[in-house]
Amino acid sequence: MQLSFLGKSYEASTPTIEATPSGETAIFMGRPYARKQFTVAQRHQPAELTYRGVHYAR
Repeated sequence: MQLSFLGKSYEASTPTIEATPSGETAIFMGRPYARKQFTVAQRHQPAELTYRGVHYAR
């Protein structure tokens, strides 16, 4: 996804989220629902970052 902030464009990555049923049920506002376990894939962080024009490494 291509985004821009203060005139600079950058590529935004969205992590993949997997939902697996946990076999548990819960009640919220009087209604039962099946609970799920969510796992989020790790995001790739760039090695070199920039803050206010200053470059630094993690």
